Amino acid sequence: MKPHYLFLNTLSILLLQFAFSSLHAQPFSWQNTIGGSQNEFVKSTVSTSDGGYIFAGYSSSTISPDKSENNIGGYDMWIVKTDSVGNIEWDNTIGGLADDAANSIVQTFDGGYVVAGYSGSGISGDKTEASNGGNDFWIVKLSATGSIEWQNAIGGNDNDQAMAIKQTFDLGYIVVGFSLSGISGDKSEANKGPSFTSDYWVMKLDNSGNLLWENTIGGDNYDYIYTVETTWDGGYIIGGYSQSGVSGDKTEALIGNADYWVIKLNHLGNIQWQNTIGGTGAEIVRKIILDSDGGYVVGGYSSSDIDGDKTEIAYGMSTDYWIVKLNSSGNIVWQNNIGGNDTEILYDMIKLDDGGFGLFGLSYSGISGDKTEANIGGSDYWYVKISSTGDLLEQNAIGSTTEDQSASITQGANLEIVLAGSSKSPAGIDKAENNLGGPETYDFWIVTMNAECIPFTEICNTVDDNCNGLIDEDLSDSITITATGPTTICQGETVTLNATYSGTTVQWKRNGAPIAGATSATYITSQKGLYTCYTESDCASAESAGINVIVNKKPSAAITPGGPTSFCVGGSVTLSVTPVGGCSYQWYKGATPIAGATALTFVATTPGSYKCRVTKVASGCFKNSNSIAVFVPCKEGQELTLNAIVYPNPASSSLIIETTNSDFKRITLLNNMGQQIQYITTCDKLIFADISFIPSGLYYIQIVSGNITETLNFIKN
Repeated sequence: MKPHYLFLNTLSILLLQFAFSSLHAQPFSWQNTIGGSQNEFVKSTVSTSDGGYIFAGYSSSTISPDKSENNIGGYDMWIVKTDSVGNIEWDNTIGGLADDAANSIVQTFDGGYVVAGYSGSGISGDKTEASNGGNDFWIVKLSATGSIEWQNAIGGNDNDQAMAIKQTFDLGYIVVGFSLSGISGDKSEANKGPSFTSDYWVMKLDNSGNLLWENTIGGDNYDYIYTVETTWDGGYIIGGYSQSGVSGDKTEALIGNADYWVIKLNHLGNIQWQNTIGGTGAEIVRKIILDSDGGYVVGGYSSSDIDGDKTEIAYGMSTDYWIVKLNSSGNIVWQNNIGGNDTEILYDMIKLDDGGFGLFGLSYSGISGDKTEANIGGSDYWYVKISSTGDLLEQNAIGSTTEDQSASITQGANLEIVLAGSSKSPAGIDKAENNLGGPETYDFWIVTMNAECIPFTEICNTVDDNCNGLIDEDLSDSITITATGPTTICQGETVTLNATYSGTTVQWKRNGAPIAGATSATYITSQKGLYTCYTESDCASAESAGINVIVNKKPSAAITPGGPTSFCVGGSVTLSVTPVGGCSYQWYKGATPIAGATALTFVATTPGSYKCRVTKVASGCFKNSNSIAVFVPCKEGQELTLNAIVYPNPASSSLIIETTNSDFKRITLLNNMGQQIQYITTCDKLIFADISFIPSGLYYIQIVSGNITETLNFIKN
C-alpha cells in the first residue's frame, strides 16, 4: 500500500468539513472513538450473544481516556467490550514486557472469548510462558467478563504469528498463521523454503488450549495466511497468498508476483485440494466465507489486469477489491473486480442476512470506476455490498480529513453493519470525535450503519435505495459505447466495441437491426455499418449513440514471372505485378523490403523468394502477392556435382552435412518411411544440423541442387 498524505491548512480543513457535512451525511446508528494517549489499532470484531460487540487489537497507551490499565511493555493486546450502542462495558490490557498483539477474536460456546495473535515477551506481566524464539503464537482464553482463564504460547526458534482462530465442533480450536521457524520448540516440521521465508502454519488445540497437531504448509518462497473457516464436513478452508512455484506442498505454478492460495484441509489438517488463483500482478486473500451452496466466497485485493484467472481490468494504479466464488471443489464460478482510479484494499467480509455479502476495506480513490463518492481525505473506510452472485449493489465511503484505516466488519443482532478500524482523523465530515491521543495517533473508530436504510443511488431493484419512501422512482437507464482502436479498418481487421450501461441486459444492433447472440458488454466486428447498443431493466431502457465502422477493401495483388525462375549465375528473370489504380508497390525478398524496388516490375538475379506488397494510397490497406521462388543452382558453364558426405554416423545430438560446392540446394530430413521431418535451403558447403529432437532410428538426408539429387542415410543413437 502506498502512503497518501493530505496536507491542509486550518481554513482548508474547515471548508472541507463544511462542504462534506452537508453533502456527505451518513446514516449512522452510532459511532465511537475509543483510545488512550498513544496508539490503538483494532484488528478484529464480532457481535456478541448479549447484543453487544467485542473488539481486539493492540495498544501502547497508559491509563488515559478509555484505557483503564497501563501498558505493560511496547504494544499489548487490548480487548474492549461494548454494549449494543458502543458504550464500553469493560476493557483488558494483556501483555508482557515486549510487543504483544491480538489479530483475531471469537466468542466461545461457553459465553467467553478466545484471542489469537502473537507475543515477543518472555515470562512477564500476564505472560506465564517463556518465548520459544522471536514471536510466538499467543492464544488467550477469556471469561465473559474478560479475565484470563488460560493461555498458551506456541512457536519455534524464529518468528511465528497467529492470524485467525475459530472454535471447532468438538469445542477445540483451529488456529492459522505464518511461521519462519524450522524444527524447534513446538514446530515439528522444517520450513518448506529458505530460512527467511514464511509458510502457512495450521494447528488444532483442544478445549483447554493444548496442542493436538500442527501442519506446516508451503513452497519455496513466501506463503502468508490470513483466514480459516470450518467446513460442513468437519474440515477447514484456509487462504492467504503465495509467491512459491511448484515446490513443497505447492502443486501449481506461480502466475504473477503473488497469487491467492486457497487450500481445503480435512479434519486432521491434511490437504484435500488446493487452488492457485491470480493474474500477472499481485493477489492477496484476506477472507474466505462458506456459501450456502457448499462453495466458498474468497475476498481480497488484486493489482492484475485481464490475464491468468483475472477476467476484468484493474481500475486504478494499484489494487482493487477482488471477489472470487469457488464451488465445493475449488473451481471458479464467478468473480468481480471492484475499485476506483487509486488504491482499494479489502480487509474483511461477511455474509449478510439477505444472502448478499458485505465487503469492508479502505479506498484512496475519487469518483471513478465503481467508486461513486469522492475521496474524503487520505484513506477512507469503504463499505461495498454485493449480491449473492457478485453484483455490486451498494457502496459507502466513510472518513474524515486524514487516515482512516479499516480492519473488521460484523453484523449486529438488529442487522446493523458495524465497521471497525483505526483513525487518526480529527472530528469532521463523518467523524464525530477528535482523536483522544492527539493528531498523529490512532484510535479505535467504530461506525455502525442502520441496516434499514443506507442511502445509495436509486437503482431498479424494488428497494427504496435513497431512503425517501419511494421505490424505483424516476429511473432511467443509461448506456454509452466506445471503440478500442480506430473505427476505420481494412478487410480482415476487427474493431472491439465496449458498452457501459446501467440496465440488466444489452443488445447490440447493426444498422438498426439486432445482432443475433450479441448480448455481452463487448462486441467484436469486422463488418462495416452503424453500431448501437440497447439496454433494458425492469424499470427503464435506453439506446446508445452510434459508432460508424468503415471497412476499406484490400487491393488485388498478383505477380508473374517473365521466364524461367531457375538459371545459372549471370542470368535473371523479370517479375511483374498486375497494376491496380491508386496503389503503390514495394518488392520484397523474403520478409525484407528491397530498397528502391517500387515499380511494377523487378528483375531478380539472385536466389530467393520474391513478392510484392500492393498498398491503396488513400486508405493504407495493403495485400501481399503470391511468392515466386528463384533458383540459381549453378555457375555459368559449370557441371553440377555434389559429392556429399554425412558425419558422424551414427550421431546422437548433431550432424554435419558436407558438399563440394556452394551452389543453391535444398536439404531435407526424412524418416525411414520417407516422410519429411524438416528442410532447409542453403548455399553453404558445410551445414550443421540439430537432431536432438528426433527419436533413435534410421533416417535419410536428401540433397537437391538443380537437376542433381543425392540421398544419404544415417543412424540416430
